[in-house]
Amino acid sequence: MKAQRKDMFTQLIKRYNAEREAFLQCILTGDESWVHHYDPECKTRSIEYRHITSPNPIKFKVFASARKVLFTVFWDIKGVVNMGFLEQVQTANSDSEQYI
Repeated sequence: MKAQRKDMFTQLIKRYNAEREAFLQCILTGDESWVHHYDPECKTRSIEYRHITSPNPIKFKVFASARKVLFTVFWDIKGVVNMGFLEQVQTANSDSEQYI
């Protein structure tokens, strides 16, 4: 593996030395990360109308990790090219709606 990486690095350096800025402009890279996603209840939706002498309502604990989504971002020398969220059951490919 180390020898293969060294060979690839040597090829990239040769190509950079030959093409310079044009070589950097054709590089596209990306990253991905699993993020927890949930929609917190806003204050106005949680308001309850009750009588002054009524006991306070019991609130159930909401878990912050309601679901996980895969956040992906792709960029080149000019900046972000595309980004999107994928559910756990989806696959990132050219047919994905987020990447059209």
